[in-house]
Amino acid sequence: MDKIKILFLAADPNDAARLRLGQELRDIREKLQLSKQRDGFLLESRESVRPEDLTQAIFDVEPQIIHFSGHGLSTGELCFENVSGRTQPISLDALTNLFGLVADRVSCVILNACYSEIQAKAIAEQIPFVIGMNQSIGDKAAIIFAVGFYKALGAGRSIEDAYKFACLEIQLQGIPEHSKPVFYGKKTEVSPKKPQLTVESFSIEDDLRSDKGIDYSNLRDLLKASRWREADEATLNAMLQVARRKKHGYLEYEHIHKLPHTDLHTIDTLWIKYSKGRFGFSIQKKIYLEFCKKANRVYMHYEDDAWKKFGDATIGWRVNGKWIWHSEASFDISAPQGHLPIVFPKIIKPLEQACLVAGLSGYSSAPNDAFYTSPHSFTLLCRSDF
Repeated sequence: MDKIKILFLAADPNDAARLRLGQELRDIREKLQLSKQRDGFLLESRESVRPEDLTQAIFDVEPQIIHFSGHGLSTGELCFENVSGRTQPISLDALTNLFGLVADRVSCVILNACYSEIQAKAIAEQIPFVIGMNQSIGDKAAIIFAVGFYKALGAGRSIEDAYKFACLEIQLQGIPEHSKPVFYGKKTEVSPKKPQLTVESFSIEDDLRSDKGIDYSNLRDLLKASRWREADEATLNAMLQVARRKKHGYLEYEHIHKLPHTDLHTIDTLWIKYSKGRFGFSIQKKIYLEFCKKANRVYMHYEDDAWKKFGDATIGWRVNGKWIWHSEASFDISAPQGHLPIVFPKIIKPLEQACLVAGLSGYSSAPNDAFYTSPHSFTLLCRSDF
């Protein structure tokens, strides 16, 4: 039977108020070992965690649940440790991007730290179930919540139910902090036909929501079947349908900016999930920002040099210094990370072309059915939704 892997991360910097993280871990382990579903869990821990330890721990454990216990700042940042054991905050954007890359495996994130609701809300855009704290929470209440959560989980309850039982545990102890933990996610049920808790208990139906009534089941099915070329075409068709531009066959600058967040998030999430984190608009944006100057990373400013580096060896949109055509794209899972989707809107207004495609040649000679992989795509990636 596949075990549900839990990665417990603890950070208790020596320049902050000390926490009883060892007791929290010990009590959680005890409750899981005594639970009905004890054979269905594997609890791994990392303590005194530094930022560079995060990815290594995730690679090593490959968890479905990530649990962080420690301090949080009122700005929403979580506090890890530096080499001297002192506080080293990690920005909201950095952690959100990290969880975006592991969204294909991680189903639940618990941030047992003060003021972590800000971070939890952001991570919930990537991960199905996230729990954080909306205020400062006492050490005793935090431990009771964590232990109550895993006690319920070990009894076979759903993640949402486990959260509710954990809040109740605080209330039963007479501590007025039961409303501080907050939950972001979808309601799930544990099937009575499967009394043993498995990894499948954490899977949920794909979120196919659309603000425009678009049915994304076809796109999901194509991606699930690894039919990347057809999925790419379905993605463009869906975007055109959302913008009511199917008869035109392309999107202009103004239409891109009006595409609903809900629909773009649905498309992006499906690509990330079924490509196991290789493809998706948010993946492309993250790669591009790595080449930008620090000042341009916050507001997604266009940099010609950064865009060319982004298109070269990184995602394979430029070959020998020239941008490829849509027909030259690789529709295979072995394509470079971020290579797909490659359905970029065509901008036809001269002023917009001058601003975003300055210096590029060959655009006017493009075949009518081709989409030139150039800064036209930047218009889409600059959306703050990703």
